[in-house]
Amino acid sequence: MTVLLPGPVVVDVAGTSLTQSERERLRHPLTGMVILFTRNFSSLKELAALCDDIHASRPGILISVDHEGGRVQRFREGFSAIPSMGDYGELMQRDEPRAREALYAAGFVLAAELRAIGVDYT
Repeated sequence: MTVLLPGPVVVDVAGTSLTQSERERLRHPLTGMVILFTRNFSSLKELAALCDDIHASRPGILISVDHEGGRVQRFREGFSAIPSMGDYGELMQRDEPRAREALYAAGFVLAAELRAIGVDYT
C-alpha cells in the first residue's frame, strides 16, 4: 500500500457514507484533510464506518471535526456533553486550579471519544 503525504486542501463529504466521486476526490494529491459536520453523523457505528472508509480511501489523510463543546459540538448522541469554552473561561476567573483540572479532563474525554471512532483532529 502506498501512503500519500497529505496535501494542503481541506474537503468535506455530503453524508454518512462516501460516494465514489468523494473517494476519488480524497485520493487527489492536494487533499490532506476531511472535516466532518453534524450531517455526517447518524450513529456511532456509521460514523466509525465513515472514518474507516475515509482512511482506507486515502491512507495518511486527517479527519477533523469542530467539536470543542457547548453549542459547538457536532456529534451529540453517544458522546459526553462538554461545556462551552466560555464556561471554562468564567471558571478560570474564579478558580484557576479547578478550571485547569476541568479543562484537562474535558480535553481527555473529548479526544478519547473522537479517536475511538477514527477522528484525528479537533
